[in-house]
Amino acid sequence: MGKEYPHVTYKLTREMVLSYARVVEDPNPFFSDAEAEVLYAPHTLVSAYTLLLVPHIVGDEELGLDVSKPIVHVEQMNEWKRAVKAGDVLTIRGRIAEIYEEGGHEFITFEGDIADEEGNPVVIARSTLRVG
Repeated sequence: MGKEYPHVTYKLTREMVLSYARVVEDPNPFFSDAEAEVLYAPHTLVSAYTLLLVPHIVGDEELGLDVSKPIVHVEQMNEWKRAVKAGDVLTIRGRIAEIYEEGGHEFITFEGDIADEEGNPVVIARSTLRVG
């Protein structure tokens, strides 16, 4: 537990926010008003980017995961520190929080600390994958 993975950095552009709002059919002007001076990102968009850590985790031979079995994202919890807006550059620092077996399946929980360019916390994301 506690193993860390390479940081992932991305810039959340206006186009990404507007496109995501269109795809999920979210009419909320905080997310979908192309003319807004400040365009906020839906929480689910930011959460989706924590999944950028998944290839590092499932490809980690030290964990010994049987990746020939189905891998399903079963849980997501977030602790928000501030709203995210278009233009933010975010860095995810990921680590393994827990690995356990239950009901014949293996579960792996990972956390992603997401911070802005100045290193200020934005959200702590916790995701669980079921293997098998």
